[in-house]
Amino acid sequence: MIDNQKLIIMAITDLAGVGPRMFQQMLLRIGAPDNFPDATIQELAEIPRLGINGAEKIVNSLNAVDKFRNKLEDYQEQGINVITILDDDYPESLRQIDDPPPILYIKGNLKVLEHDYIAIVGTTLASQAGIRLTIDLSIGLGKRGFGIVSGLAIGIDSAAHLGAIKSEAPTIAVLGNGILNIYPEENYALADNIAKIGLLVTEHQPYKQVKASRLILRNRLIAAFSKAIIVAQVGTERRGELRTAEYGFKQAKPVFFANPEGDLDEETIQASNGVLIDGVESIDRIIEYIV
Repeated sequence: MIDNQKLIIMAITDLAGVGPRMFQQMLLRIGAPDNFPDATIQELAEIPRLGINGAEKIVNSLNAVDKFRNKLEDYQEQGINVITILDDDYPESLRQIDDPPPILYIKGNLKVLEHDYIAIVGTTLASQAGIRLTIDLSIGLGKRGFGIVSGLAIGIDSAAHLGAIKSEAPTIAVLGNGILNIYPEENYALADNIAKIGLLVTEHQPYKQVKASRLILRNRLIAAFSKAIIVAQVGTERRGELRTAEYGFKQAKPVFFANPEGDLDEETIQASNGVLIDGVESIDRIIEYIV
């Protein structure tokens, strides 16, 4: 039997763009999702930062809930689990952050959520030294019983996942897009391999395209899944990896920086509340920080 609340959450997040904080406001003011369809536009418009236009989008999305029954069945046939924050199997580590996703689309082995994870992130313009170091760190942590979580980007992220696969450790790839619309395209094969031994996780419906804002927000989930964050190489531009470090600090996770090229400035490390590590020689030191 399909849970009607799941269909409601699918509809409002997909069609009306309801995010974590708006969903929390709706729960506070309207009650359980089963109550959402009975809310009027006027009642919804009273929710802060929603307004009439936002309220109308939500009402329109709720009128389309039945269409999501077939979508849910289609996703399930393609091996995608749809889990809401109201479900018992929702990852506990995500419940503990300030803005947990109302819904998750997951492909892979849910049992790997029982492992402890360390995040390894870094620049997409990684050097050979950065890639080698990342793989070595990932393998070393995997052999010590930790899984690896990262963001499936090219460069450091890909190396982190590959190291986990090589050491037969579980790995979680957190996406800023839909599972059936993998970004970057060249990582389709890697994504398939991850789904066989670990998990692909996203808060976006399976066909959603990537956006810069979604990539930034997925960093909070990378941090949430992890016991610690390692920034294996900091880039010279964009530096989205520093967002993961920032989220990690806010979530009271230890943050570490590697410096494979020897060009990382002390100011960046201090601004991110991180600790500099020497490389694979520091793995035991990293583990000592983990609570």
